[in-house]
Amino acid sequence: MTDMQHTSSIGDEAVQGTAGPSGDPQFSIHLPIYEGPLDVLLRLIEERRLEITEVSLAIVADQFITYMAGMPRRDPRTIAHFLSVAARLILIKSRALLPQVAVAPEAQEETDDLVNQLRAYQLYKHAARILKAREQRQLRAYPVQPTPIPRPQSKKLPLDNVTLEALASAMQRVVNRWLPPPVADEVIARLPFTVNDCMDRIQSAVNTRRRVAFTDMLEGVHTRVEIVVTLLALLELLKRYVVRCYQETLFGEIIIEHFPEEERPPADERPTVGEEEVEFDG
Repeated sequence: MTDMQHTSSIGDEAVQGTAGPSGDPQFSIHLPIYEGPLDVLLRLIEERRLEITEVSLAIVADQFITYMAGMPRRDPRTIAHFLSVAARLILIKSRALLPQVAVAPEAQEETDDLVNQLRAYQLYKHAARILKAREQRQLRAYPVQPTPIPRPQSKKLPLDNVTLEALASAMQRVVNRWLPPPVADEVIARLPFTVNDCMDRIQSAVNTRRRVAFTDMLEGVHTRVEIVVTLLALLELLKRYVVRCYQETLFGEIIIEHFPEEERPPADERPTVGEEEVEFDG
């Protein structure tokens, strides 16, 4: 690449860069090999696209002082930004000019800490510009994308452990949901029942079959109140560490199984449970 082509590419980079300290577009550095914002000059030097030894930091400082003298009101943020970038440029140039010597671990840690602070400052400044642009466009919130659900690797569902009886039972449960409720010949009052009654029913089913589905506990249930009470009974058993539940798939069937005694937390860590019964009138 020729010198003219190198200067042209640097100029294009300066035009596309940030405006300058505190975002003022009027501040620009004019050097024989570079013209543009101070941020872009630092980035070009860090990316080794421009040699620090070819940049006169004294001219940079003089131009900034002239720029500050012409401002009607001095902004402390502009001065702080220039000092932070100038400190980074001085550090880079001192490393390039001074002979390489062994640095003590303490001094190296201080230097690395300074570098990390400057990089963090540039990162926060870039994020602040993005947030300011979003605020000007009245974009005050970020949408949260749901976590993608991994798809099965194979397009064929494994049916090795599925029997004809299981398929017929699942089909029958689906059909029962769509069947109209039986017509009652007479109207009777709903009898009150308690959460403890539903808890006993769930415990009896778990002790018999060790693992049951929540929909199985709703067989023969025709009222909304009893469904709610059955769910409350299940939550109470979960709180007492009598049973545990899980779902094999998202929005899948709730499986209830017995909680082994050896896997339960110590008794003193369990919540205190009262003996009173909770009744719900239909």
